[in-house]
Amino acid sequence: MNERDRTAPLPRPEKKELLRPRRVRGGVRFSNDDKGRVDGSWAAQRWTRLVEHLAPSEALVEGLEYARLGQTRRVEFVEEGVRADIQGRAHRAYKVRMRLRPFSEQEWDRVVSTMIEQAVYAAKLLSGELPTNIEDIFAPLDLHLFPLADEDFELSCSCSIEHRWCKHQVCLAWHTALKLVSDPFLIFALRGVEASDLTERLRQRRQVAGVRHGTVPVYASHVPGLTDFTDADPDPARFWDASGWDDADCPIEAPEVSHPLLRRLGSSPFEGRFPLVGLLATCYEVISEAAIQESEVASADEPE
Repeated sequence: MNERDRTAPLPRPEKKELLRPRRVRGGVRFSNDDKGRVDGSWAAQRWTRLVEHLAPSEALVEGLEYARLGQTRRVEFVEEGVRADIQGRAHRAYKVRMRLRPFSEQEWDRVVSTMIEQAVYAAKLLSGELPTNIEDIFAPLDLHLFPLADEDFELSCSCSIEHRWCKHQVCLAWHTALKLVSDPFLIFALRGVEASDLTERLRQRRQVAGVRHGTVPVYASHVPGLTDFTDADPDPARFWDASGWDDADCPIEAPEVSHPLLRRLGSSPFEGRFPLVGLLATCYEVISEAAIQESEVASADEPE
């Protein structure tokens, strides 16, 4: 061997492709309990069912595995949609973006007007509840809030996979589904309007309607036999008699919006071992159910 052969650089060993993604410390994990929470939420279920229909089977398996392994370094829910850094086999994490086709300002104006006309929807939204039949508002306007097809999604990923719905996008879709469990109003943000902006528009429209047509409550229930009474001239001599009260029909029914007062009050400012709002909600449900059952028994005992 001559001197030149001894000084020649040795060939670099070929890099072996990793069989598994690079491990991430402190990544955002999607646990088995989270999967159960997603399966128990109607909003999250509508989201995941479509993703499972659109994405290739291999991407579905790997995407869910990435979510469970905690390969997501960062996930953000911003005005432009959902974005995340998801670590794969490469050194650098992939940049993933996801959003829905945003509604135009004119489309949102039509949606808000329809919500005001149908007060039950406005009442539930203003109290923080997303109605399960919310699509009934959008369908007559030739719109849909939740995605129905692939063209509803705007997707991007910095990986080399050319087709839509790579495993990184599927991973982000699972994190988005989990967010919909705790914050179903995220679906409005994905369509271009923050929940706070939507509720503010509803309040402003209600105020305008109240000035134009008189006060408009969030939800005006009609109780047959009670709200049909007309105002009469007050008679001080008969004030304490309460005549005619037995003829009033006052049915005991569950409210259209669950826990309306607790929703209006919001989170409790007091710290404790158990959440105060949750305890009160349970008490209200038990007491209401007992009152409804007692009312039904009393109604059944009355002679026809």
